[in-house]
Amino acid sequence: MCGKYHITTEDENLSFQEAVRQLMLEHPELSIQLGDVVPSQIAPVYTREGLSPMRFGFKPHFMKRLLINARSETAHESPMFAPLLKNSRILVPARAFYEWSPQKVPHLFGRPSGGMIHMAALAFPAEPVPHFVILTRDAVGKPGEVHPRMPVMFQSPELQDAWLHQDNLAQALLQVEDEEEYINLLAG
Repeated sequence: MCGKYHITTEDENLSFQEAVRQLMLEHPELSIQLGDVVPSQIAPVYTREGLSPMRFGFKPHFMKRLLINARSETAHESPMFAPLLKNSRILVPARAFYEWSPQKVPHLFGRPSGGMIHMAALAFPAEPVPHFVILTRDAVGKPGEVHPRMPVMFQSPELQDAWLHQDNLAQALLQVEDEEEYINLLAG
């Protein structure tokens, strides 16, 4: 489960910094979160059209809790997620994501290079701000030592572009193994 992640514009390319700054200027009425992002907060995400503000988590009318993740293996079978998988795919930029051990100890995972990660997600239309859930998969590598699930991530620009724009490849892209190694940034 991915219930918290960290986003920053520090040390990122100037186009991302400028896009986030512009997004905040265009939406002064929204409290767009940078730093640690938790469910119900608004954060920048990539859509087909570019960077947009969206709220982390979705509360279906029949649930009491906020839905923040969807299993990538079964999303195509779900009446709630299948339509979104066809045409409401987004990418959530982050520096790192948190997972909690069974003892409730937080672990922060990111790239060894410190660069951005891009988590696959699905957007729910809503007013005034759409909502999103992060797609998860079986955890591998260091994250798998802490928690059984982790976000689906696309690190290559080609996979990111295909996720956002190639409707016929969406389900197949969820099967692509992430070759990136992630490290525990909080490990001493």
